[in-house]
Amino acid sequence: MQEFVMVARQLWLRRNSFIYKNIFLPPNCLLRETSLKLQLLKEEKDKNQIQKKGQQTQNSAEAWQSPPANWFKVNWDGAVDKAKCLIGIGVVVRDEKGQIIATMRHKKMQLPDPLLTESYGALIAVRFAKDLGLTQIELEGDSLLVTKALQEENEAWSSTSMFICETRTWLKTFAMWRVSHVRRNGNNIAHLLAKGSLSISDDFNVTMEDIPQCISPLVQ
Repeated sequence: MQEFVMVARQLWLRRNSFIYKNIFLPPNCLLRETSLKLQLLKEEKDKNQIQKKGQQTQNSAEAWQSPPANWFKVNWDGAVDKAKCLIGIGVVVRDEKGQIIATMRHKKMQLPDPLLTESYGALIAVRFAKDLGLTQIELEGDSLLVTKALQEENEAWSSTSMFICETRTWLKTFAMWRVSHVRRNGNNIAHLLAKGSLSISDDFNVTMEDIPQCISPLVQ
C-alpha cells in the first residue's frame, strides 16, 4: 500500500513538472526515485524502532569525554536544508585535554535525508582525520544507527551502506581506532558546526588555529 501511494504521488509530481515547468522525467527515473524514497522511509522507521527500545552502543555516553592519551576524538554531525536540497557536515577534532585541534565545515547538494547525511558525515570526518595525519582516533557521533553500523561488520544493501562500508575501509588504515556513540548534549560543537556549514560561502571551510564564530560561545 505504501509503495502504491508513493508511486501515485511521484506520478502526480511528474505530471505537474511537465505541465507547469516543461520538465519531462523519464519513467525509469521516477521508479528509481520512488525506490530510493521507500528505502529511506524504511531506514527511518528502523531507526525510530531502535531508539524506542532504548538500545545504546557499547561506548555510549551522556556527555563528551576525553580520549585516551595520544589519541584524538573526532566528533561529527549532519544538518539538512530540505528547501534547498542541501546538507551540511560539521567535524571537530580534540585531543586528550579537550583542546580543539581542527574543525571542518562542509556543504553539499544531496538528497536531504538525515540518515544519509549522517552516514556521509562519518566518511567525511574520517577522511579529515586522515588528512591531518592522525594515527589513533575515536570517531564519535550522535546517530545511534550509524555508529552501530560502523561497529558491526554486517553488510547491507541500502542508500547508506556505501558510505558505511567506505568509512570502515578508511578506519582500518589507522594504527588504532574505535567508534562510539554520544547523546546530542555531548556532540553540541559538531552540531553547531553542521548547522553553520549550510551558510558558508565555499563548499569546505577548515580551521586549524582559529575558532569558528558559530562555536565560540561553547569554547572556553
